[in-house]
Amino acid sequence: MTVFAPNSELELTIEDSMILIAAQGPWNIEYLDCLHQKLSWAVTQVDPSNFGVLLTPKGEANSVEAGLEYHINFIRHSKTKAVALNLAHCTTSQLSENLFTKIYRAAGIKHAFFDNVFDARVWLEKQLKPVGIFA
Repeated sequence: MTVFAPNSELELTIEDSMILIAAQGPWNIEYLDCLHQKLSWAVTQVDPSNFGVLLTPKGEANSVEAGLEYHINFIRHSKTKAVALNLAHCTTSQLSENLFTKIYRAAGIKHAFFDNVFDARVWLEKQLKPVGIFA
């Protein structure tokens, strides 16, 4: 776990083809830079052509305006198939849903919102299943 200021945390784990992130801001450039560094490392630990992210923001999940463009520019280069957002621990869920929708739409990344981790994982696992080709 990386600790920044009081009430800030960033926890990243890998399970099979999923990168699991539990994050509590402040969502400023320094925080996002650390997140990007950890994500860059995590991508080297999974199949780069078939992975997804399960993000669980905690507390207030709002970014400074400069952070939005900074993060969008970073994730535009991502090869992630999908991002599941578990808003169960987010105190600004509606505002955060609007913000994350803006980010992931701008980056062209498939995403969905959930109010529990179970449904988020099930959805993400479905996005990562190989698509069979039938004759």
